[in-house]
Amino acid sequence: MARATIHDVARTAQVSLATVDRVLNNRGGVAAKSVKKVHDAVARTGYVKDQFAANLSRGNGYRFVFLLPAGQSAFVRKLIAEIARESDLNRKDRVHIDIRSSKTFDPVSQVASLRQIDPETTDCAAVIVSDVPQVRAELTRLRAAGVRIVSLVADVQAEARDIYVGPNNEVAGRMAGQFMGRLIREPVGPVLVIAGSLAARDHAQRLLGFRQVLQNDFAGLTLLPVVEGFDDAARIADLVARTLDAMSPVGIYAIGAGNAGLVAALRRANSAFRPVTIAHESTDATREGLRDGLIDLVIDQDPGRAVTRAVRLMRDMADKQIVPPARGEIPLSIIIKESLS
Repeated sequence: MARATIHDVARTAQVSLATVDRVLNNRGGVAAKSVKKVHDAVARTGYVKDQFAANLSRGNGYRFVFLLPAGQSAFVRKLIAEIARESDLNRKDRVHIDIRSSKTFDPVSQVASLRQIDPETTDCAAVIVSDVPQVRAELTRLRAAGVRIVSLVADVQAEARDIYVGPNNEVAGRMAGQFMGRLIREPVGPVLVIAGSLAARDHAQRLLGFRQVLQNDFAGLTLLPVVEGFDDAARIADLVARTLDAMSPVGIYAIGAGNAGLVAALRRANSAFRPVTIAHESTDATREGLRDGLIDLVIDQDPGRAVTRAVRLMRDMADKQIVPPARGEIPLSIIIKESLS
């Protein structure tokens, strides 16, 4: 069977070749109705761009930037290792990846780092940033200058990025809420929630899902005022220790990183009663907590899969391919003590 051509797409969509070209190459200036017609026609005809020709035209190869939070959280270290691995795997295809950092949860630092991204030498940027107006403005500026933006792990508003790669964080929070309510023997009492920063959209969405489930299904559980640990293990250890002494929570939900501090505080606690504890990300600290019975359950996303997906999507976007939002979805998994190797 002959491969579908751009002419087939135009004929199926009942639009001009020029319109198809503008849509496929993201040049803008096309009515939303016509854009939908072209996308539908691409799906119906099975049209695929000639990537060999596209690659030949890329004299400078692919030029990507990853902007990550500074610091040495276990999750960020895993991301850096996975990016380095992907860089090695894609080097033969002239993929150049530059890893940069900005201060964790600091919009001023994030804006400064985004301003250092040169649209003349950057095709795409994958970023972990706060979803606040000044950061979104910089992302929008970069997009207008031709840089395609991937929000990685933590999403931002849709107008500030091209695609989100990561899990559904509201669903993650709802999962945590259901497990919390079901694991507590008598689901009545206070629950401590530790966020990194609620300016981080992934943390805010997890909290939203968690709160909804507790309000709807476990009304006997009440949320204490949410504390922000800023992924700092020492700060989190102090917050948890003081809350355990003062409030005796029946549950703890750790939304972000810095869980070495959570585990340390739980280990030092004098009370014979231990709260049901749920955390995110499989790290040395959370696995230690699981093995020692200090953490009950970990909700994990696969950073390797997220990085691989992000690089693949950035290559596709640099090649002017249409990238459906669903391609950015990363599944979640549940880890308990018995599932550790």
